[in-house]
Amino acid sequence: MEILIADGKKFNLWKPKDEEKEFHPLIKENYKHIFGEDSIYFDVKHHLRSVSGIGSIPDAYVINLSRNEWYVVENELSTHPIYDHIVKQLTKFINGIENPRIRSEIVETLYNKINEDLSLRSFVEKHIASKEIHRFLSKLVSKNPKIVVIIDEKTREVEEACKALKYPPIIIEFKTYVREDAETIRAHIFKPLFTIEKLGSKQKKEVKRELPDHYRSWEAALSWTSDHVREVVQTLTRKIVELGDVTHKPLGRFYCFYKGKPGTKSIFAALMLRKNALKVRIRTDPSTFQDPRKWTGDKVYKGWFFKSGEEREFEISKKEQIDYAIELIRHSYKISG
Repeated sequence: MEILIADGKKFNLWKPKDEEKEFHPLIKENYKHIFGEDSIYFDVKHHLRSVSGIGSIPDAYVINLSRNEWYVVENELSTHPIYDHIVKQLTKFINGIENPRIRSEIVETLYNKINEDLSLRSFVEKHIASKEIHRFLSKLVSKNPKIVVIIDEKTREVEEACKALKYPPIIIEFKTYVREDAETIRAHIFKPLFTIEKLGSKQKKEVKRELPDHYRSWEAALSWTSDHVREVVQTLTRKIVELGDVTHKPLGRFYCFYKGKPGTKSIFAALMLRKNALKVRIRTDPSTFQDPRKWTGDKVYKGWFFKSGEEREFEISKKEQIDYAIELIRHSYKISG
């Protein structure tokens, strides 16, 4: 059993058992670290069918705006049968992608998803320097995608099996470690896609690149964020500490955790940095939690940062939002202990 020691704390290797419920959410949460900051992850369920009608459904499509590439993504567990499941699945993807009608359907699917979200549409328009998103997607999807398999353990059997495919995929091993004294705190180890290049048609090599400065620590990541996000974080942190007996500790590059009364292991808030916004996770008691402005929506997370209660998330980017944010966080503080 592999272990990881970080800041004197022991993390044990954690193996997901349920692909849909445990592994897929981890990949979606970390996709920008895997595929790049200029990437977009579409977990749409679109059937890739060959001309003969045989096909399968990928777990996601990803486009990278700066590299002008698109990817068909399959998230897998190494416990699945390699040839009977993984190889068959990838073969169906390859045959389906070669169907021109399917490519047109993919363009429409991605275009509709982008159009549904004004902030996402603005993000794409800014990066392609054009409002012609449909034209951009049509040109992008006319090129062959890269097939990416993200798996919890890259075994020799997986590598050998994938080499036999018509278009050998890029295999990314994504391992998760859980802190021994706080199981909701996790660390992930993987090689981002931009560090992997294909050499020939069947070989791959690791490309050593310097990490961006903002990947080095919480303080560096905070300096990387926009001015208004830094101001929000500083003010929000001060107000959280004023709630009472609170300790806060950055963990890694983009996370900062807040614990309740001294001696407890209860985390009641987690801050997650983004370039232009701050995401906040809180623990809630469904019997008493109130969110009249519906910031947290209907989505409930299970067991990411907190051992009990319903885990919810909201996003802020302006100082004017802090007072209401503190009200939501105060609820989490009161039920921690």
